[in-house]
Amino acid sequence: MGIELDCLQELASINVALTEFSSIARIINGEIGSGEFHTRFNKIVGDIARCVDVVTANMEALYKIDSETSLLEKFDQFHADYGACYLKEISKPRLYSDEAYEEYVLLRLQKEIKTNFPLLKRTFERLDKFIDKWVTNDAWLAMAIDNLFKRLQTLFNEIGAIKKKDPEDAFLIFISAFNDFKPYLELIRQQYSQLETRSELSVVPQLNH
Repeated sequence: MGIELDCLQELASINVALTEFSSIARIINGEIGSGEFHTRFNKIVGDIARCVDVVTANMEALYKIDSETSLLEKFDQFHADYGACYLKEISKPRLYSDEAYEEYVLLRLQKEIKTNFPLLKRTFERLDKFIDKWVTNDAWLAMAIDNLFKRLQTLFNEIGAIKKKDPEDAFLIFISAFNDFKPYLELIRQQYSQLETRSELSVVPQLNH
């Protein structure tokens, strides 16, 4: 018991990370709208967006199971597909986080980081803490996605076992959990859309250092 709560806690953690990073990105892009720093920073935005895409892409199929009939028709294949790939999928956020950190090391060499403008100075401090806690040393973002996907697999295993005995009960458990997940997933999808738009600015020129 408690699997649904575990999943909700990880979804909430992912949303906290995205809310903070989206705020940071909005301020930085609002104040520094062009140039090498802008381009390099949005490469980091793109890397964080790819972390989020792991969540949105792998949970998209849940939206298609919206009735007992669709559970009967689609759940087994979804469960099999998820079980076959989720361990590989949860390795991706760590890789993307590593790439974000490598880009951040180079970003720290840019003159913009040394600003005394209060809003940007404060925002760069927030960015540094975000990278440290959520991306590199503590890696909370990757860990939240890792824990979420593992707990989801346990939940799907339980629903699959119940489905063999009583599809109606299985659907009630599934839809109850998904209805709780949905508000968090919608927020994640919105944040991902914003980050993905910014990541289109991430073609990085060669630095001469």
